[in-house]
Amino acid sequence: MIRLKSFIMLLSFFAFSGFAKAEYLREDDLTSLIYSCYIERDIPVFCSTQQIDDPHLKVYLPLFKSVMLDNKIHAFRIMATIENLSKKNLIGAKVKLNFKGGQDGDIEFIINQRVKYKMTSTTDHSHLIRSDIPNIRSSYNKLSEAYYNADISNFDMAITELYFE
Repeated sequence: MIRLKSFIMLLSFFAFSGFAKAEYLREDDLTSLIYSCYIERDIPVFCSTQQIDDPHLKVYLPLFKSVMLDNKIHAFRIMATIENLSKKNLIGAKVKLNFKGGQDGDIEFIINQRVKYKMTSTTDHSHLIRSDIPNIRSSYNKLSEAYYNADISNFDMAITELYFE
């Protein structure tokens, strides 16, 4: 009886410790990646991943999920959003997700929607980075490494274009 209890306790320790230490990216990990900018004459003049006072725009990466497609191809669904604090209506933007250590595999997001003051764009339209497409294999590999190591420290963002009404 004592052996059975010991065995069950040992088994449950290994089973539950494995769940507690799941090594993949979660939504909580993504909340730390915020890119804030000051704009002047509709052009970003200063941006940082460090917290800044009263930014005009904030860029987030709220959608980064591992998905299995119907044909058993693995992919990542990913999208950035912009929070507009500029007191102007934003009608579009391009945001680049950079991978530190080289430009190979960078991803450019196109945000093509109207974002009013104090509103945030949606992730209704997102990018699908598939494992089976040779042209984006580098992006897929970098996303895979970040996702399965739960590490976005090699990510950086940049606003490449802004369009206001």
